[in-house]
Amino acid sequence: MNAGENVSNNSIKKLYVDDAGMVTFLCPKCGDSRKQSMVKYRDHIGSVRMSCICGYDSEVKLEFRKFFRTDTELEGLYYRTTPEGHWGKMIVKNLSMTGCRFEMIRKDPLAEGEEINLQFTLDNPRSPIIRKKAVVSEVEGLSVGCKFCDPPGYIDSELGFYLRIS
Repeated sequence: MNAGENVSNNSIKKLYVDDAGMVTFLCPKCGDSRKQSMVKYRDHIGSVRMSCICGYDSEVKLEFRKFFRTDTELEGLYYRTTPEGHWGKMIVKNLSMTGCRFEMIRKDPLAEGEEINLQFTLDNPRSPIIRKKAVVSEVEGLSVGCKFCDPPGYIDSELGFYLRIS
């Protein structure tokens, strides 16, 4: 397995790394499955090339997450703190206890490290409004990844209940 840039004719798959730093790789060509340590790639940016014993190479993106994300389609708003009062509409595309990814309806110059406020309504029978302060961690076109600014050890009960039943 090597750090890689491009493997032709392969789409980049996402593999989730468990708490022990292990990932299970399933070869799409021969079906061979194996667990491997990914600890040395924890700070690696970009994709990693995995090679199977059958000779097939696959490019993967590793996700080191404590909480898995749930796919959603939740409408909401984001508010920029600078300039104050500037806001935009968004669709929350995925959600976890510690952050989310949303798509802006129109392009806005959000930047990594910028602090924003989020407001969205969960699509369950109670339909609670979730308000979170967050820091932008990634911007790719209209897609924005962010991490919630909750105090250490804080558990959002509404969000936890929603993610548990989703």
